[in-house]
Amino acid sequence: MLIKKEHLDYLEIKIAACLSEDGNSSVVYNYEHGLFPRSDKVKDLQKRFCFDVMGVAVSRKFICDELYSYLSNDHLYTALKRICPKLTKRY
Repeated sequence: MLIKKEHLDYLEIKIAACLSEDGNSSVVYNYEHGLFPRSDKVKDLQKRFCFDVMGVAVSRKFICDELYSYLSNDHLYTALKRICPKLTKRY
């Protein structure tokens, strides 16, 4: 994985806090059952979930200035898959 350890640790902490605030199971349930905007257009549910959660958990400035300064979407997704819960599409 190309992501720096300190950035991975930061993402893990922020995403865990974000999911626990709203109750991890309710966020996961909503995504698994298509209860989010434009769910009918989603081709890759896990990817959509990972990037949506990251967008809520950390600031756009951190994402743009820190992560995208050296990572591509593919590299970032690899890290996010390691952090985020695995979803099963149920809709």
